[in-house]
Amino acid sequence: MWLGSASLLRAALLAFGVGSITGVVRGAAAPEASGKAPEASGKAPERFPLSVRVSQLQNDTGRVAVALFASAEDFPDQKRALAGQLTRIQNGKASVTFPNLLPGRYAVAVLHDENENDEMDFNFLGMPLEGYGFSNDASAPFGPPSFDAAAFRLRARASVVAVKVRYFP
Repeated sequence: MWLGSASLLRAALLAFGVGSITGVVRGAAAPEASGKAPEASGKAPERFPLSVRVSQLQNDTGRVAVALFASAEDFPDQKRALAGQLTRIQNGKASVTFPNLLPGRYAVAVLHDENENDEMDFNFLGMPLEGYGFSNDASAPFGPPSFDAAAFRLRARASVVAVKVRYFP
């Protein structure tokens, strides 16, 4: 059941305070992403952009919230999201880019906040009334998936992750 899982889906909206997500908000480097210390020359590790492409939105109403997580320990605690962004929808699609990430393991959670009330809405049974999705198209029939199910590896290059939004019937 979805009761109590609102925090994951609200992460993209609330990770840094309601309404404050307009770009990459916190530092955008996964703490364990590289595993390598900066080179002796003092040169900072190279960072890469990650684009999140959201599809299968049932309408263009409201906005899409995207939360980025860097570890199983953080996922799905909204206060521990690495970064979050809000974006508008066009023709059932949306896209955001996190520009400065170290290579490593990440997971993405998406919320279609149709009524722009800054939270996931649920029916009387605790089932979601708004669309949601996760990287890796991780299944979420009885609550949010595990970090491992949603995790992907960001390589040392610009990358794109696709997220399909699902709606509870």
